[in-house]
Amino acid sequence: MRLTRFAPLVGACIGILGGCVYWLAVQFWPSSVALILSMAATALATAQLRGSAIFYLLLKYNVLMALSSAKLPFAVPANLPLGLIMVAGYAASYALVVAVMATRAEKSAPKVSHGALAAALLIGFAPATLLGVPGLAGLAVAIVAGLSFIGYLKYKRMAGSTDTLNLAQMGSEVSFYLAALATWRFI
Repeated sequence: MRLTRFAPLVGACIGILGGCVYWLAVQFWPSSVALILSMAATALATAQLRGSAIFYLLLKYNVLMALSSAKLPFAVPANLPLGLIMVAGYAASYALVVAVMATRAEKSAPKVSHGALAAALLIGFAPATLLGVPGLAGLAVAIVAGLSFIGYLKYKRMAGSTDTLNLAQMGSEVSFYLAALATWRFI
């Protein structure tokens, strides 16, 4: 029972983590996005991320709402930029899923040829280039997130399941949007 007296200290440390993540995130993103990132960090710290899909949806919604006012480097009709940003985010994230699939070592996993991987990456990354610097920043961060996820899955030896492929797609997609939004705020 001696541990119970330190429970408030643990709570304070988790609160400090949440506050620090919020403070850092609000330097780049709107407060609604920063708050969701803070909530996700504290949930990760306490191993309570069972509802990760909820955090993903909340974060994605808020980031896309903030991106709805983004201006592209070329003229397009009103309200079309967000649609093009979504095309780029989804295309890049699905290309990165193909990269995750290509790294699977299980004998039962379908093999992805080098040509198929190259084509998927080319097709998936091309839309981001149309968005200019924010699209390229989003792509770079999505690639880093995707590679990190591949490394994590290899370390945990769980790269084969559909759930992990879905997590890879969602993580790289929201990473794309976060980086694009952070860049657009400064352009």
